[in-house]
Amino acid sequence: MRSRDRGRSWYNERSWQRSYRAHQRYRVAPYRYPSGWYARSWSFGDFLPFGWFTSSYYLNASAYGLPYPPIGCEWVRVGQDAVLVDIWTGRIVTVYYGLFW
Repeated sequence: MRSRDRGRSWYNERSWQRSYRAHQRYRVAPYRYPSGWYARSWSFGDFLPFGWFTSSYYLNASAYGLPYPPIGCEWVRVGQDAVLVDIWTGRIVTVYYGLFW
């Protein structure tokens, strides 16, 4: 377990919806896709390629009104959306659609 996981609970699929529509949107800098990739829409159960969920793409959950991520998961910005990804497998476990513009 990573030191940053202290105080976090384990992921429980029954505690999270598969997707949400953002109630508030945030204006941020333009998104830069990882080299060699293109835009697409991601959803629950998809596997995000490794280069998309490195620490440089992690979001500060509290800054954007997102729930605190469970152990082994991180919020990652992908285009206009925030996805909660299992960093051990790359599986997307929740998506906040339209959080950024």
